Amino acid sequence: MWLMGDEGWPWVKRCDQRPRSKIGRLPKFLHRNSGEESGTQATSCLSRYSDIYKDRRRTSRLPSCPLSHSAMVRQFDEFSILTPNGMLGYGYPLAHFWHGVHHHKPSAIIVDSGSTDPGPYLIGTGLTLCSKSSYIRDLTPILEACSTYGIKLLVSSAGGDGTNAHVEEMVGFIREVSEEHGYSFKVATIYSQVDPAVVTKKFSAGAIHPCSSAPALTNFDIENSKLILAQMGAEPYLEILKDPSVDIIVSGRSYDPAPFGAYCIHRGVDPAPAWHMGKIMECGGLCALPKGNVMVATMRQDSFDLTPLNPIERCTPLSVAAHTLYEKTRPDRLPGPGGILHLDKATYEQLGDNRSVRVRGSVFVPSEMYQVKLEGVEMLGYRTVFIGGIRDPILIAGIDDFLDTVREKVQTAYPLVNSDKHTSLGFHIYGRNAVMGSLEPTPVATHEIGILGEVLAPTQEMASAIAGFARTACLHCSYEGQIATAGNFASPLTPLEQPAGEVYKFSIYHLMDIGSEAATSMFPTKITTLGVAESNGHTNGSKVFNGTSTHPELEVVDIGPIGYSSYLLAN
Repeated sequence: MWLMGDEGWPWVKRCDQRPRSKIGRLPKFLHRNSGEESGTQATSCLSRYSDIYKDRRRTSRLPSCPLSHSAMVRQFDEFSILTPNGMLGYGYPLAHFWHGVHHHKPSAIIVDSGSTDPGPYLIGTGLTLCSKSSYIRDLTPILEACSTYGIKLLVSSAGGDGTNAHVEEMVGFIREVSEEHGYSFKVATIYSQVDPAVVTKKFSAGAIHPCSSAPALTNFDIENSKLILAQMGAEPYLEILKDPSVDIIVSGRSYDPAPFGAYCIHRGVDPAPAWHMGKIMECGGLCALPKGNVMVATMRQDSFDLTPLNPIERCTPLSVAAHTLYEKTRPDRLPGPGGILHLDKATYEQLGDNRSVRVRGSVFVPSEMYQVKLEGVEMLGYRTVFIGGIRDPILIAGIDDFLDTVREKVQTAYPLVNSDKHTSLGFHIYGRNAVMGSLEPTPVATHEIGILGEVLAPTQEMASAIAGFARTACLHCSYEGQIATAGNFASPLTPLEQPAGEVYKFSIYHLMDIGSEAATSMFPTKITTLGVAESNGHTNGSKVFNGTSTHPELEVVDIGPIGYSSYLLAN
């Protein structure tokens, strides 16, 4: 049977006491005897899995020695998870979604709602990544499916950044749809904002470390952060999933694979395939060819299958394996809260339908110290931008000298520019090296270039004044070899300068040691009932929302050798 070693590592141990391996997969179950752990005391990070695996045992591994009543076995049941897209609010094809709901009968719909891709401004400004109408559009079919078929819904990093306010806002969207359509849901919320005093205490104890290339943290960074979030792992979800009456979980800032991994671990999946599936599925159908939206994962205890729901898409071993490169510096090591997923021995098998891939063989190695990533933001000032095109080949050839002339004129008029850290002027040259900057291997301008001017200043009015002066200089400054006396700069937009509002930077992008015992406790939760006071599992007899069917049928198509075909949606 599976026991826990003194070191807190999984230790395969049969009843004949012959140890097989001290470094293997996480335990399929923990043996319980009269409410106490048999074997040695579970320690370190793995202790947080003890409740997860309580009373989860496989009939195929019945130990030869007698077990107490608490060690009754339970057969693992295969199940599926559906994700409509890699980001709630980005939209998804309804026909593919409903095909997945009806054909695969998922036990959970899980969708990520957050990202740091837009930078720190969401946290600082309180804006959401997508509009309210986008969230309502995406949630409406999902909530219909959940209410009609009793499917659980997990939404992570609400609103894009996962602040407490955005968790409440997402719950408000769910309430609005539920009340309009007569649904009732028990909704659990998880919050991820961190008291700066907690961060200061941890910093003083030497328990905060830079993440990636972030600089060393200072007390000034903590004190000047407008808001601080912690990126939760699986544990807060697992705690809520103990209550089977909860229909929906909406969380604050999360490690993207966390809700996927948590739900699977709760259902008895080994942590390695649970986390591996989560890392892929949190991006929706990006691992398909061509890239898509709606994806289903079929879960087994030690493996999972991925199937895209667009009939012209397919997964291949290469497309799925290649997705481990996504946003990672190492494709063989995927670190996250509580451990590192090792993919050295992962295998990817093309299944008989020529569209699905089976994944197995990854290994989850718990961390010695449980850490969470902190995200804090500091306001820098206000931004105004302007954009224009340049077509003159003489000016393009001398563009660097020309922009230096513009900077000199601006600094003469506004001495604080580039001398005060809160006041600056910068240019991005599209058509040459705006994307990669100094890393661009071929910084050769084409027949035309686009100039994006960017001004940062302590006030919006000052930023716009400097931007206006700089844009005018771009339009009328002379340059060597100039022939025409007309304007140099073609502006496509009015107003000619565009106020862009507040500017923030990540003041905190660090890992904080918390220990496994705090992986749940530092994230408060709340449970609320939304919608009408009726039970779920009902419909109002209509498949119509705002005059449009939310159940478009998907025509059957033949999938070619490489998975490309055409399809039509029935009217």
